Amino acid sequence: MKYIKHLMLSALVLASFSSCIDDDTEYTFTPKSLVTIDNVSESAITEGESVTVTLTVDKPFKETLDFKLEMMSGGDNSDYTVGNDPTDPNSATTADDGFGSQGYLVQIPAYASSYTFQINAVLDLDVEGTEKYTFKLTNTRNGQGLINGNNIIKFDVANYTDDNMGLRLSWAKDESFQYLKENVLLAIDNDTGLEYVYTDDDEILSDTKDLCGVVDFDVFLDNANVFAYTGDCPEYVITGSAVPNANNTEVLADGTYQVIVDMWDFDLNFDDDESLVGGFAVPLEIEIAKTGQFHTSISYPSLFFSYSDVSTPNTANGQKLVATVEVMGGKYTVYNNLGELVAQE
Repeated sequence: MKYIKHLMLSALVLASFSSCIDDDTEYTFTPKSLVTIDNVSESAITEGESVTVTLTVDKPFKETLDFKLEMMSGGDNSDYTVGNDPTDPNSATTADDGFGSQGYLVQIPAYASSYTFQINAVLDLDVEGTEKYTFKLTNTRNGQGLINGNNIIKFDVANYTDDNMGLRLSWAKDESFQYLKENVLLAIDNDTGLEYVYTDDDEILSDTKDLCGVVDFDVFLDNANVFAYTGDCPEYVITGSAVPNANNTEVLADGTYQVIVDMWDFDLNFDDDESLVGGFAVPLEIEIAKTGQFHTSISYPSLFFSYSDVSTPNTANGQKLVATVEVMGGKYTVYNNLGELVAQE
């Protein structure tokens, strides 16, 4: 009898299962768009030039298709930018946005059947041979688009050279420090309505800031039209970067030139009741070059300090010599601020 009951129960379960299978509900799935690297405009360029990449989409999608372009070999993020205007490139990806610290986001607009973007080889001061850049394009974020076939982009980048003076001043550093918080407080007596001042225990607090956001350095040559007063960190003097009254370079005639660094401003953005405890050095590095032909650098770990004089608003109190450049027959000889030989072309 138990056996017969088990058979009947099994039959009911099978019937129920069959009714589920015979359900007439239809499920639809939207296929992902396939994106093809259709064309790479150049196989070889020079620093400062761009390669145009054309992507085609087999099924235009109603939303943006997100991809990440990442350099696999030949350099790093500082060697290239992505964007159709080299002077205003896209922002690089960061660890905070979830895409990693190396690469750029490439976004195909909604409903687009094709899209082009530029990879811009950055012009630098380095003396180097031809570099072979290799990139990988992968889907990311919404995952609605897939790369169809090859996802590798390759091209060569030749070194750019000219006779213009080049400078690069950098001082990026995360600096930890302590500061005094004076707890002098103003209060009102609720009974009398009179104001009175009372003090609490002062506090010693700690903080860390990037010196790029604390110090504003400028750099210039004393008797040449070579300077950078942009407010950027680093300050950069190189061919193609000229901005009236902010940045310029030129070919140096034979002669002797002093490279001056000016601490224009220093600001920890303290409140009125806050002050720095002690002090700290502001390390910097100055690179001196003839673009793509000669390059050297000098580091100064303690030439400037948190308590050094500054030049703002209109003094020269923050200026210090960092190098002397002698030019003879167009060739450079560089000395540090003590007159010691650093490098010779």
